[in-house]
Amino acid sequence: MNNSGIFIVDKPQGITTNKLIQQVKRKLNLKKVGHAGTLDPLATGVVIVLVNSGTKLSDYFLNQEKIYQVKGQLYTATDSFDSDGNITETDETSHVTLKQLEQVIDKYNDYEYEQIPPIFSAIKVQGKKLYEYARCGVSDVAIQPRKVHIKKVELLSFDEEMGIFELRVEASKGTYIRSLVVDIAHDLNTLAHVTELRRLKSGVFDINQAKTLDDLELKDLISNYDAVKQNEYQIYELNKEEFDDVIKGKKIKLDLEKERVFLSYNNEIIALYGKENDYYRSLKGGFSV
Repeated sequence: MNNSGIFIVDKPQGITTNKLIQQVKRKLNLKKVGHAGTLDPLATGVVIVLVNSGTKLSDYFLNQEKIYQVKGQLYTATDSFDSDGNITETDETSHVTLKQLEQVIDKYNDYEYEQIPPIFSAIKVQGKKLYEYARCGVSDVAIQPRKVHIKKVELLSFDEEMGIFELRVEASKGTYIRSLVVDIAHDLNTLAHVTELRRLKSGVFDINQAKTLDDLELKDLISNYDAVKQNEYQIYELNKEEFDDVIKGKKIKLDLEKERVFLSYNNEIIALYGKENDYYRSLKGGFSV
């Protein structure tokens, strides 16, 4: 059995994504693991765990849109933008109404903007991760904004007295929901931080498919072929002659329109090929190991 592919795991609160995948590795005695998108220790929900040659699919799942459910607390800021951090500032004078909150949230529907990530994040600046600067007490790091697209924001609830609101957010890859909550508060001329965060969906994979670490078994592995197919990437089934050429790393001629295509043989992903003039050449191989 080729134990390569992906698991859809429901990350528990309080651990890093890296710790989660190492626990999966140990529990199921896997050779190689990775993931397609970090979740903060505070956050729970969908993590795509990549197994063995499934790690070669990382870029394709990282680029997918994500859906989150998030709870925010107005009037209090923390250094990490969430409740795991230390309180840095409070606002005891502002009072946000439901109408004001709805107006600001409406702005973010189908909204593209330059978002500044939190300093407590894994983005690298001059070879070091931002959270490494933060832990050393360095706060004056130049953090470059990143263009993100907020596809949809829905207000699920708002406790006006307590200043607690809950959102459902559909966003592009690279969006920091902690930053979004802080940006919404900024537009309301106040402060906020995240108290709960749950990823409901990553690409086509949603929380209903996810297994907890306790429940996860080898039989829950989604093969590379099925994972690629579910994401509607083009798959071309090779005949024996084409397969032999691909195994040797040769270019092949295919009557296809797509710039990139996954090649399979007997419903098993073999390689990723890219268009080059009238031929397709190998971009990534080794999927069958």
